[in-house]
Amino acid sequence: MNRFDEEKAVVLCPSATTIGPSSKVFGVLTGTPEAGFQVAYLTEAVPATPQLLEAIAPAKPTELLRVASPCVEHACQHFDGANCQLGKRIATMLDPAVATLPRCAIRPRCRWFSQEGPAACRRCPLVATEQRNPNELQRTVAGRE
Repeated sequence: MNRFDEEKAVVLCPSATTIGPSSKVFGVLTGTPEAGFQVAYLTEAVPATPQLLEAIAPAKPTELLRVASPCVEHACQHFDGANCQLGKRIATMLDPAVATLPRCAIRPRCRWFSQEGPAACRRCPLVATEQRNPNELQRTVAGRE
């Protein structure tokens, strides 16, 4: 298997909290805390370069960007040994944000899509990886009850 095929085979976490050299930005949060946030998806994922991350300081990248990184599976609190429980909670606990699937640069490699299918994609625009003042539902979905 060549490097390109290996990269295509890597499953991506669509809500990565650890950003590294293989991380890609695929969305930007738009809106306000009062009105609510939604993800605006990029037409193609771009590398999460140090320059890009510095440009949004002092905000944390995970407050403004949706970043995909290789799924760390057992090293993640949401992984139960087979599935991402965060993806499951998002697909089952949140109301759909959109009727049609948003254009997404990471869908073919996305852990949530491969596990939960279109149900996760219809709710994905509502997901902010890190929120300063999450409400009760957002804390429950995030697993921080």
